[in-house]
Amino acid sequence: MFQLDMELDPSQYSEADRREVDPPILVESATWSPGGQLDWWVKEGQEWLGRVRRADGRKRWVKASDLRRASGSQP
Repeated sequence: MFQLDMELDPSQYSEADRREVDPPILVESATWSPGGQLDWWVKEGQEWLGRVRRADGRKRWVKASDLRRASGSQP
């Protein structure tokens, strides 16, 4: 699983290259274990990355292909 621990600022991306997830949704990461709450998408080059906030408040960027909606989470 690919994860970016660097800090990206969604406001620095054009409207076409970012998507806010409002309200944030629960997601699982590629190991299909709880990942946290997805609250932003940004397009870095040709790839979409999702910002996931963990229960402890830490944030990380994860490739879209490594995320899926958590089972039982609302659409």
